Amino acid sequence: MDKMGAQEEEINLIYALRGIQVLIGAGVGLEASMTHIAKGGYGIISSDFSRALSGVNSGQRLEDELRRLLKSSKSSDYQRLLTSMLNNVVSNTDLVASLEQQAARAEENRTDRLKRYIEDLAGLPEKALILGFLAPLILGLLAISPFLLGGLQGVPGVTIPPVDKMMFAYKGGLLVTIVLLFFMLLGAKAKDPGV
Repeated sequence: MDKMGAQEEEINLIYALRGIQVLIGAGVGLEASMTHIAKGGYGIISSDFSRALSGVNSGQRLEDELRRLLKSSKSSDYQRLLTSMLNNVVSNTDLVASLEQQAARAEENRTDRLKRYIEDLAGLPEKALILGFLAPLILGLLAISPFLLGGLQGVPGVTIPPVDKMMFAYKGGLLVTIVLLFFMLLGAKAKDPGV
C-alpha cells in the first residue's frame, strides 16, 4: 500500500463520510452527494469524485466509475466507502447505516493513530530542551575556559588549550547540536500520522 497516497485519502475521509451521510440522510441522492463532495474541498476525494462525475457526464455508468475509483484507491477506509457506494448503486443497500459505521470506525482509527503518535513522541520535548539548553551552555564554558583557567598556565600537569582550538570546538559543537535538533525534528515529522 502506498503510504503517502493512503494518508492523503484519509486526511479528509471522515469529513467526506459525514458529509455524504448527512446529505443522503436528508434525502439527497448519491450522485448529488458526490457532486457536493466534488465541489467541497475534501482533497483527493473531491478530485476523485470530480473525475468520476465527469465520466458519468460523458456517458459512463456511475457503477463503472465507482469501480475505477475503487481500483485506484489506496486507503482501506476509502475503499470501504467506495464499496458501500457501489453496493448502493448495484443493490440499493442502506447506505446511511453503512456510512455511520464507517465514520465511527474511521474516527476510532484516527484517534488510535493520534494516541500512538503522542506516545512515540513522549520525552522528545524534554530531550530537545536539554540538548538545546545544556549543549550551548557547556560548550560556552569550554570556549571561555582558557580565560577562566589562564592563571593555572604555569602549574605542572595543567595544559590549557589555546583559545582558537576552544572556539573551533565551540562552533563545531553548536553545529552538531543544531544538526541533532534538526534530525529530532525530522524524526518527529516522519512519525506524523497525518490526522
